[in-house]
Amino acid sequence: MAHITRIALSRRTASAVLALTLTTGAALTGLSLSPAAAATSATVDPIDPDSLVLTRWMGQIDNVIGDRPLNKIVMPGSHDAGSWSITDNSGVCDTASEAKLAREHPQIAAAISITQLGTIRQQLEVGSRYLDLRLCKQNGKWYTYHGGPLGGLFFDDPATGQKGEINEIAEWLRNHPEEIVTIELRTSVPADQNPSDGRDTAAEDTREAVELLGRNIGTSRMADRSKLAPTSTYNQFIQAGPNVVLIDTNNSTNNAWAWPHHVVEGRNSYVENKDWGGLIKEALLNPGSSSPAIDLVSRTALKRNDDVLRTDTGDPNKFFTLSGNVDSTLAIPDAAADVVTNGMNYKPDGLAYMLYLAREHNIKLLEKLEGPWLHSDIARNTNIVQLDFINMGGYRADGTLIASGEMSAAIIANNTPTAAPGTLLGAERLADGKWRGVQALPGAYGALEFAGGERSVAAMPNGDVHFTAYGNDKHQYHNIRLADGSWQGWHRVNTDAVDNKLNGGPLALASTPDGTLHVLSVDKDGNLLHTLRRPDGSWQDGGWGSVGDGGNGVMKAKDVAVTGLPNNSIKVLVYGKDGAMRLTERYTSGV
Repeated sequence: MAHITRIALSRRTASAVLALTLTTGAALTGLSLSPAAAATSATVDPIDPDSLVLTRWMGQIDNVIGDRPLNKIVMPGSHDAGSWSITDNSGVCDTASEAKLAREHPQIAAAISITQLGTIRQQLEVGSRYLDLRLCKQNGKWYTYHGGPLGGLFFDDPATGQKGEINEIAEWLRNHPEEIVTIELRTSVPADQNPSDGRDTAAEDTREAVELLGRNIGTSRMADRSKLAPTSTYNQFIQAGPNVVLIDTNNSTNNAWAWPHHVVEGRNSYVENKDWGGLIKEALLNPGSSSPAIDLVSRTALKRNDDVLRTDTGDPNKFFTLSGNVDSTLAIPDAAADVVTNGMNYKPDGLAYMLYLAREHNIKLLEKLEGPWLHSDIARNTNIVQLDFINMGGYRADGTLIASGEMSAAIIANNTPTAAPGTLLGAERLADGKWRGVQALPGAYGALEFAGGERSVAAMPNGDVHFTAYGNDKHQYHNIRLADGSWQGWHRVNTDAVDNKLNGGPLALASTPDGTLHVLSVDKDGNLLHTLRRPDGSWQDGGWGSVGDGGNGVMKAKDVAVTGLPNNSIKVLVYGKDGAMRLTERYTSGV
């Protein structure tokens, strides 16, 4: 390499040049580190949870969600929405999977079946826009239920004139036309008692539930699946008029306003179809074998959520329900053991056991929603966050109050996720001069984002873009955004010993027409180092080489910039610790 030549630039001028190098903002021509509160969208300010009016939050933030597909809007949902009305003696759904358990152990069954505290209308008022609705036909009447226990009357009883809960739900939906509510309907009905007569009474009962929902809510309010889809935007739903998506999990009718079950997926975020009765029996036979439910349930559920949110492997044409609720397969044995041990009417803090677990779990879930999940591009992976005890209040681990509705507000705020401090953001300037929106760079090892420090970027002749950056662990990583838009993924560049020597210092990248990537760095002692990646993907033998100053021994670097030249040589500009700028060139011969 030729001798380094000093350039007489003032300290102020040099700083301006270096600041431009660090903050230039195009992903294909430069990178920037986000401030703590910077939004990943360049045009939408982050949603303030405290400013949300939860009874009409969709209409309130239509500027954020208006052009977003419904299955990409992050919204709260109610798990087993109708279970709020279950009591120890509210009855048993004879056809339910856990009817036997509910008859033999009504207190235990109720304790593990009540997942909400507040009517369905109150759940809608607190922000829920997805209702997991389970109905049982018992003695000719329709009730809500969960597991085995019955809840309250849902549809009107014409024989007695008693009104069902559907009336206040339908009224709320009519009064809030700007709020899109998804109802996922499951039913439990008596089996066909005379299959030889040509009628299927079980199928008729299931269809009846769907028809009654349509009649009570009003079919004009129900979304037509021949005209709308999960990928239809909020504005398209509003312009069409209907504000209810009814999902018939039994596919029992041909009504265009009853959507098939396969439009929803859970991506294994919840374990279902376990034998409650077997779990209870095991707990009663071995009451001392239960494990600490709160910690185990939360840890398991949150890990499963993290795993699901870390990757977007779902069907982009479906709704996605992320299970934010507790895992009943883990909670039930502990619930049974505690109820038996502490008396059959045992309710921690006056709450049914599942509500008690949900409250303690939700406190931990809220920390995720307000922290690492908010600091990620969660909206691309999350749709419906299904909750137990959606209107809970309580206290965080630090003692601060959690108000009713705060869980919902934290979920809704994730429609404008913010970038965590140190997140690498990028934007692309297209050939026509237009800019694509700012986005977080994908992270290493499956993480949604890459957070770190010093970074640099260079475009290659073949259309690839190379990135080099230090992570928060001060390890140096290399990534490639291929010309087709896909990513290679972040790979370590150095050994621990080399990274320790570099210590997260300045980086500069440049490409040359022959496809070589040149990397310059300054170590913690001020030494300027160089390595390269050949066009075949291999790295320079021996790793980093030192760039000297012609034997003068006076140059210690603070920062560096580099550019490639048409003849495959490179020009290197160095800002020294003495305040001087120096220029040198690496010739095509390697000197």
